[in-house]
Order: sequence, then structure tokens, then C-alpha cells
Amino acid sequence: MPAGVSTIGSALAAPTFFPAPAVPRSAPVGTAEKPLPLIIDSDPGLDDALAIGLAVARPEIDLLAVTTVGGNADVRHCTTNALRLLHLYGASDVPVAEGSAGALFGAIVRATEIHGESGIGNTTLQPSPSTPRPEGAVDLIAAILREHPEPVVIAPIGPLTNIALLLRLHPELSNRIAHICLMGGSIGEGNTTVSAEFNVYADPEAAAIVFESGVPITMMGLDVTHQAVLYTPALERLRGLGTASGGIAAELVDFALAREGQWYGTPRMSVHDAVAVAHLAIGDLVDVAEYDVQVDTGHGPARGRTVGDGLPVRRQRKGREPNAQVGIRIDRDRFEDVLVDAYARLP
Repeated sequence: MPAGVSTIGSALAAPTFFPAPAVPRSAPVGTAEKPLPLIIDSDPGLDDALAIGLAVARPEIDLLAVTTVGGNADVRHCTTNALRLLHLYGASDVPVAEGSAGALFGAIVRATEIHGESGIGNTTLQPSPSTPRPEGAVDLIAAILREHPEPVVIAPIGPLTNIALLLRLHPELSNRIAHICLMGGSIGEGNTTVSAEFNVYADPEAAAIVFESGVPITMMGLDVTHQAVLYTPALERLRGLGTASGGIAAELVDFALAREGQWYGTPRMSVHDAVAVAHLAIGDLVDVAEYDVQVDTGHGPARGRTVGDGLPVRRQRKGREPNAQVGIRIDRDRFEDVLVDAYARLP
């Protein structure tokens, strides 16, 4: 009998979902000797805040810039948060540029029910001495891609509006993008709707442009980020570091434990965005599989769904190849250790 097929009574029952097998990663990984040049495009955001701290702390990452997009909160709050977080982390020299306030088309979508109106819960951050770059997010990314001596990795961990605009306005720079390691989407169920994850739902048309761009992509979707969870002991570990950064991280986790706990019935925080950054710093933390990912841009109940096909025979029938690697497994305990260790290195 073929593998993966079972009998129920006298009938053959094929699996309703084909889980693509793990494959070697395609995303580059930095080293302390040769850090990976990285731009983070973000909507900070509780988990974004932890992801930015992780990028600053890890010696395998050379954080070139943080650009902002409206998503978890209004883009003005997101820009202020990015500046103040970098200041907290001792990285005020990292440039910040503000990007799109909302989607390419349609209504603006926010996630303030999880992140609070400011994007960072009830936390108050000290003002930064730095100000946003005047040229804006897309122009700053384009300038870095042109001027950097090697191709640059982009980690979009918010809606993909800025990255879609970059690809449409500067198609000649696509080969200067070494890799896009994004947080968004889901092969399984969504979180904003049953079909769609928030970052893709907030701008499905932009996500479709990115996935069809031909740039190498790794998608860290809910399939893996809902495994990257923190519980109350992690909060206590961060608080116990006795540092300013650790104290703020503990505040953010504490707020998220309560908000997400209302959804899932137990205090927990899914640190979605930090998975995309961790994958670029640690070669064997996340297992990935190959999928053909298409984005539903219709206006029905599946709008924003990332439709992932991992079955080779079906892809062949459609004449499509895999266009993304998708995170499928992460070592939760190790991930927590990586995050706490990063905040132990920050001021």
C-alpha cells in the first residue's frame, strides 16, 4: 500500500493535507566573522520589538536599516517605536525611514487589539536622539541596495507594502536582494481570518507581488511561528537579566501573554517576527520545506490566504515550481534560550 494512505473500512483514505518534507535551507546565514547585511522592514509591534533586539544583539547580523510600515499600529507610532527601540538597544546609529501608512488598495487594517494603540502595549520608551530619514522607506532601501558592496537580505516582518513598491519602482534592483526572509502567511489556518495571517491579509496585493517576484524567499508563517512561543518562565528570565533592554522585553512579553492568552486560553506569546531574524543568524534552528505559494487577492472569505502547494505532482500539473521555502518546525526551548541570550547582550 502506498505510504501515507490508510484504509477505513473497505475504502482508501488519502491524507487531506500533504506536508512537504524538510529540505536544506536556501536562505543565507551570517557568521560572526562575516555578518549578514540585513534590512528589517517592520511595523513594531510587540514581537517586532523582540525581533529588532535580536538582530542588534546577534554578531551574525549587520543591521543596515529599519524601515517602517503601517500594520500592528499606525505607521507614525511604528516609526517612533523603531527609533526608540534602537536607542534602547544601543543602536541609535541604525537609520530608520518611514514607509507606507496602509495597503496598496483597500481599507487599512490594524492589529491594535493585540498590540495596543501604540503598538507596544502599555510600555513607554525613552525618546531617541535620532530622527527618521527624510527620503522614506522605499528610497532608503533602494539606496542601500545600490551602494552596498554585496547583495543585501531583507526581512519584512510586517505587511509587504514597502517591498512590493520597491520591486515595482526599482525592478533593476531585484538582483541586489540576496534573499527575502519574511514573517507572514500560513499553509494551514490563519489568525486574522480563518484563511489569512495578519501581515498578508493587511495587503494581499503587495504579498502577491512579492511572492511572484522571482526573488528567493523564505516564508516564516504561522505553521512555525505558533511553535515559537514564550510562557511565564521566559518573562521571569528576561526580567531577571537586570538590564534596561531585558526589563522592556519583559514588559512587552507580559502584555502579550495576557492579550494572546485571551485568544488561545492560556498565557502565551507567539514571537512570530523573531523567527525570521533567528533563521538568518542560526543555520539549524528552523526546518524548512519547499512550496509554491500563491496569494488569494479575491474579496471572499479566503482573501489574504497564502495557498501553499507542496505536492510535486500537482505543481507539475499546474506548470509551477516552488517559489518559497516555508518554515515547518522550530526547537521551542532553544528559541527561548536564543532570545534570552540576545537580551543578555543588550544594554
